[in-house]
Amino acid sequence: MQPDPDAAQPVCRILLADDHKLLMEGVRSLLAPYAHLRVAGMAQNGSEAVSLAASLVPHIIIMDLGMPGMNGVEASRAVLQILPETRILVYTGHEDQRFLPELVELGIMGHVRKSESPGVLLKAIESLRRGEIFLTCPDPGGCLSAMLRARLAARRDGAPDIGVLSPREKEIFRLLADGKSVKSIAQHLYISPKTVESHKYNILTKLKAGSVGELVKIAIRYGLLQI
Repeated sequence: MQPDPDAAQPVCRILLADDHKLLMEGVRSLLAPYAHLRVAGMAQNGSEAVSLAASLVPHIIIMDLGMPGMNGVEASRAVLQILPETRILVYTGHEDQRFLPELVELGIMGHVRKSESPGVLLKAIESLRRGEIFLTCPDPGGCLSAMLRARLAARRDGAPDIGVLSPREKEIFRLLADGKSVKSIAQHLYISPKTVESHKYNILTKLKAGSVGELVKIAIRYGLLQI
């Protein structure tokens, strides 16, 4: 992709987060010819990424996963809690995709492996800049893409956002939406019914739902249940 000097476009502020400074310098050099893509800051760990995001309010964060201390998953969750409109592009050297479903639920918009060519990274950044999703990882049946699209549509419509739920709340949310009772959930998770009821109250409150039936509708919208 070649830069177009005649294309006047709004500046897109980008924050780089990676514990390898040379890699970040390489990405900054890659973006340098594009006047509308400006690297506003660089962070070498998750905590620094969250702090810089809060002060710089970037449009896009290119986020590594394997950073020391607070990793990329934790940093993405923290950023999206304070800046839900920020678009996160996971840029990782890990071939293991076990974190991807959780990242999709959090609300990332893109995923690129570092083994891909620089052109793929540029294409991903442009996709996110336009508000589109971009995944280079395997997505059998398009399930992850569908979940991401549903999440983005919900965000645009002001619908409940499951990204506000903690990991435990998401687990209980799925079980409730699947028709499980408080007692059976307690037995399944080896916790007390009182604890489940507390989580249930928090889930209903956070998702602004009045009943378990509304939770079912939310789960269907996000592709977590089939109708």
